[in-house]
Amino acid sequence: MNQKKKIIIIFFGPPGSGKGTQAAMLGEYLKLPAISLGELFRRESLRKGKLAKTLKEIMSRGKLVPQEIVEDVMDKRLREKDARAGFILDGYPRKKIQLEKLSERLRKILKPDDHALAILVDVSDREVKKRLSKRRVCACGAAYHLEFKPPRQRGNCDFCGGRLITREDDKPEVIADRLKLYHKENKPLIKYWEKQGRLIRIRGEQAIGSVKKDIIAALKKELK
Repeated sequence: MNQKKKIIIIFFGPPGSGKGTQAAMLGEYLKLPAISLGELFRRESLRKGKLAKTLKEIMSRGKLVPQEIVEDVMDKRLREKDARAGFILDGYPRKKIQLEKLSERLRKILKPDDHALAILVDVSDREVKKRLSKRRVCACGAAYHLEFKPPRQRGNCDFCGGRLITREDDKPEVIADRLKLYHKENKPLIKYWEKQGRLIRIRGEQAIGSVKKDIIAALKKELK
């Protein structure tokens, strides 16, 4: 792959598809920052100042972060030095207005030979429900999966010994709502990249290593 050209990649995929894991691994492979919107919010909330205080209040109440703050946080991150050669986005854009904002940014920073692509880690609703129902978390922050990353002792955390629980948003009725929201918000965004001829579909219902291998193989074809 030609690393002299700027490379921007946007990951799409339903909850539980593993897109965050794949974005991080691809970032290491391409030596580009993998930027997660959720992680940006957590990072900003730990800093001092008005923005941090506002984010803490919003996140503690489980509210959606206002669009203006989303764009301020994203603009700030994309101006950092490590994003100059390109970046990988996970969790952004999620809405049409965010796609419009991203398109504006790309028009300003991309040259004709640079690359902007979207990757869809495709996983069926049935598989999502199966995967998320097997996730478990501990109050200390550790996360597990009963199939892919089980704890050494059934029901207890490897680190602190605490009891593992199912997250509220991994319960069946919540998963169904999350999937409805995902399809509603992401369908037009995926269609946009598909019409542009810049969407890579990857079969997500396989081993993590196989998904990674397919992503890299597809990118090599696109970025030659």
